[in-house]
Amino acid sequence: MPDDVAARMTQLDLAYFRRTGKHLTITSGTRDATRQAKAMYKMLELGADVLRLYRNKEAIREIKATYDTGRAARKPPEEIMTAMHDVIRRQIDRKVYLSAHLRAGAVDIRNRDMTAADKKAFLAIVAEAGGITALEETAPPHFHLEVD
Repeated sequence: MPDDVAARMTQLDLAYFRRTGKHLTITSGTRDATRQAKAMYKMLELGADVLRLYRNKEAIREIKATYDTGRAARKPPEEIMTAMHDVIRRQIDRKVYLSAHLRAGAVDIRNRDMTAADKKAFLAIVAEAGGITALEETAPPHFHLEVD
């Protein structure tokens, strides 16, 4: 992850520790097309509503259609992920970035071990920090942060 994003995450972690006595766990940062395809495959396998999560509906429909076609044809996961990678790579070539992870501007924070009070404290810290947008995702459970 870029130094400026890492510095912002360190600030969040310190503030979170001061409030909760716990540290944050970063589960993902910058991704290339291969890692993005793997992450999206996992989300789809877990039943995530990707059409709701992503702003660029055309781009996500293209990736989801690739996943759905591969599953319908009973292709192995590796082959489906390769096809999804190819779609994401072509999108990047067209300057379409489905996720801020692909532009080194997103970080995922594990939240499955956070209490409701921890989550509330974390979201307050993010709001106070400014320049960071938080989205709670459920499949798998985490906070997706986009750093401006």
